[in-house]
Amino acid sequence: MTLLTAYNQDVQRFFQGGYCNKIRKETILSTIEEKVFEMGKSFGQLFPNKRKQVLDEIIYLLSGTGICKIGADKLAEKVNCSVRTVKSAVASIKQTDQLVVARLADDKAGKYIFVYKEHPNFHQILKEVFFLDSLPVSDAIAPPSAPLVAPLQNAEPVEAVSAKGQKTSSNHINSFNSLQERDSIQQAIENDVQDSNQNQEKIREKLQAYRANEYQLMLFDEIMAFPFPNSIKTVAGTIALRVGMDCDEKKVLRAIQLLNKMAINMVNGVEIRNIVAVFSDGMVNQRYLLSPKLPVQQPKTPKVPFYNWLEDRG
Repeated sequence: MTLLTAYNQDVQRFFQGGYCNKIRKETILSTIEEKVFEMGKSFGQLFPNKRKQVLDEIIYLLSGTGICKIGADKLAEKVNCSVRTVKSAVASIKQTDQLVVARLADDKAGKYIFVYKEHPNFHQILKEVFFLDSLPVSDAIAPPSAPLVAPLQNAEPVEAVSAKGQKTSSNHINSFNSLQERDSIQQAIENDVQDSNQNQEKIREKLQAYRANEYQLMLFDEIMAFPFPNSIKTVAGTIALRVGMDCDEKKVLRAIQLLNKMAINMVNGVEIRNIVAVFSDGMVNQRYLLSPKLPVQQPKTPKVPFYNWLEDRG
């Protein structure tokens, strides 16, 4: 991940003629929520309560031109929350990988700049606000062989940015912690393995290059050999990576048992929108969805001929 900075004059150009739109805001939010789900993360966990309101406000502000600038204190005032909550919301926003989170260089308070990556103006914003042809390789998803953080020409540390003095460049790099770096690398590898047009041989070749041990490859082969639903087989490469570098025979067996239970539930009508996420959760927490509740059939009362006992008393 990288942190970019830009100057107010460059940002301000994109505010001309742009109008915020509630319908467009809801569309963007829906798209982000779907992307988060596809990443195997919980949108509700990332954005509970006030954090969700902070995200709503930010998306509304950038719904017009794809970019907005606002301070943490102003966001806190609008949402009626603490600045700490705003910072937590921004940290969650970074995890979605749907917005560029930058800073205003010539502002003492260090206002945030948010840019929506899928907005039609995105590439123009990169060129005219940040003076980049594309995001730094670490802010997109870097290929496994590339360094996670690529140095920018004339880059300066974020701490050096202040309102005093002119800067020759508005692009500054700030490395995030190793956990985020690891997640980015993992996501890049998983995408590379799966991005093989679902060709089993190509996926297996890439998996063989990235696997940590032979049992991950064994799990992939077992999944492809079993009569699992196609929706499970299409993500077999990612599942084989998610099982972990400490995979052994016992873990392969447990993974197959979990996938078998998932397959049975799918046949019985349980909808699993994100197979990889459910598998990962099941392997960690040793649990999984209960089988769907089927209607209980009440035993039928057997029919017997009617017998009028009053007639026999005569």
